[in-house]
Amino acid sequence: MSIESYIKDLDPELQKKARACDNAEELLALARENKIPVPDEVLAAIAGGDNADPENCAKPTCPKCGHHNISEDYLHGVHHCNYCGYEW
Repeated sequence: MSIESYIKDLDPELQKKARACDNAEELLALARENKIPVPDEVLAAIAGGDNADPENCAKPTCPKCGHHNISEDYLHGVHHCNYCGYEW
């Protein structure tokens, strides 16, 4: 899914703001601010495709315990460690 096909149904002002984003973080922040759900396909497009080699991707770790069992809520920008329960 391309980002353009995802934003085509948004109101024109939000489309303009989405196109003006300089990076994925800004686009995700815009989605969070406007309570717009971001499907996995769009996250893959933002990240550069869903064919990335997982060996080259750093696994997120909990800043409290260092565990890799992390849940991420992209819509609300919240991370949760499933091991120790810490949220950030």
